[in-house]
Amino acid sequence: MGSYSASLETLPGGAHSPRDSQAWQHALALALAAHHSEDALAHYPHVAFAFPSPSPHPYTRAYPLLDYRELKEWASTRGWRVRPAPERAQADEKYSPPVRFTRLPSRYH
Repeated sequence: MGSYSASLETLPGGAHSPRDSQAWQHALALALAAHHSEDALAHYPHVAFAFPSPSPHPYTRAYPLLDYRELKEWASTRGWRVRPAPERAQADEKYSPPVRFTRLPSRYH
């Protein structure tokens, strides 16, 4: 069984206020639930709006710094491991690479 990477394009592009982290988390949860492969990519700003750090992003004011600790806890309770994916970043995403979600092995299989 191979892995498949895809972008989670079902996240809101502007439908939610950037400050409404609960709405962004809900959209991320729905996108992951609908994703049937083992790997998924999400744009850094989408995930950062869902899990904003209290610290400002040092390179942009367009979106917050991502709180990876909170994101990792949230993702693991839903069966996903999360890591930055700098190898998939465009040149302008050096300081905000996509976020890779990898499905954790099921305990029941």
